[in-house]
Amino acid sequence: MEMVIVGAGPIGCYAAQLLKKCGINSFRIIEEHCEVGKPVRCAGIVGKPVFEDSLIPLSRDSILNQINGASFFYRGDSFKIERSGTALVIDRKKFDKELSRGLEIECGRRLLEIEEEEDEKRRYRLKTSHGDICADMIIGADGPRSRVRKFIDSKGKEERIGDRDRNRDGVKDKAKEDGGNGSDGSNDSNSSNSNNSSGKTSFYKGVQYRIKLDDPESLENVGEDKGEVFSREMVRVYMREGIPFFVWIIPEGDRIIRLGVIAKNGLKKLDRVIEEEGIKGEIIERLAGIIPLGVCQSVYKNVAVVGDAARQVKPLTGGGIYYGMKAAEILVECIREGTLAEYDQRWKSKFGREIKFGLWARKVYERLNEDEHELENIFSLFKENAEFIERVANFENHSLVFREALKRPKIFARAGKMLGRNLGKILF
Repeated sequence: MEMVIVGAGPIGCYAAQLLKKCGINSFRIIEEHCEVGKPVRCAGIVGKPVFEDSLIPLSRDSILNQINGASFFYRGDSFKIERSGTALVIDRKKFDKELSRGLEIECGRRLLEIEEEEDEKRRYRLKTSHGDICADMIIGADGPRSRVRKFIDSKGKEERIGDRDRNRDGVKDKAKEDGGNGSDGSNDSNSSNSNNSSGKTSFYKGVQYRIKLDDPESLENVGEDKGEVFSREMVRVYMREGIPFFVWIIPEGDRIIRLGVIAKNGLKKLDRVIEEEGIKGEIIERLAGIIPLGVCQSVYKNVAVVGDAARQVKPLTGGGIYYGMKAAEILVECIREGTLAEYDQRWKSKFGREIKFGLWARKVYERLNEDEHELENIFSLFKENAEFIERVANFENHSLVFREALKRPKIFARAGKMLGRNLGKILF
């Protein structure tokens, strides 16, 4: 079997390494960029499980700093959540390159289109910027704007149209048998459309500055946290109206911080934070990336997508490396067993519910974020229960906090009132 992996980011390379580990070597990897690891499109902070739960040994050379918690800010108020070693700051370029060691990658080769051969062998023709490739199986790890996913979506749409036409013809035939009194099917509420729908995806743009501080203490006694020394082991999170996620400051080390946000007009918002917080230093790198949030069908016959291409992303933070790696493990297991058709159901049964919960929580937060009083209420609720959050929070499974909160009547009652006041915003 000839296999093509599209995309040599961390998830594509991890999948390739897992294939090699189980003795599958008949694959080739194509990557549209001229170098693995560039351009960087990630904040560069991951949970410890990325390294601890990996099925292959991961070099720790890419780790730059260990994070022991976060400080949260809203206007003049703040609180801390401290958990030793909860996350790691990584050099994403080096991380990707380490994962690609030992792999033959065709860099600078961009996928343009996929055609399905009309024969019984289920072969595919990949049209690329450097000629065509024929394959029996395709793995798309080609990011948020995945062309492999677009192929899967198009085939799913064709199948839904075919099912609808067959249903309509069936209704017409039944009507003829009944003497012409049946429906023409135009109002048929067949559930196959929703069951097979690829779902809706929202795309968010994230931007980040890497800033070399003039003085390692240049964030001391400024902005919203007067009197607090900037910690090299704590991430800073700023909640603000009109920002669907949050502003972050990640300490990288060697007097370098990463200041980022996921929002419209993100660069203007970052410049405003620099001014308000009195950050003094040189911007040594600017980066931007797309975060895809939603659900989609991740397999069609012998074609599958994984990672950002499959929307395997945490909706509350936009992180995707851990989920992508776990899904790659399931994908390779299905390939090895010859059960690729089960891949979509298997990974969704493992953490699809977590993603759906995150999408719901994100919708609620964005609706409440429109009202400064409700955002203040959210912050106050978090601050009052900081000790509880510190104890139960999980970097990779955000719903755990909410599930545990349901067992605490005071938290549940206050959150319930907030949701009740805004039910119209949330539902419509």
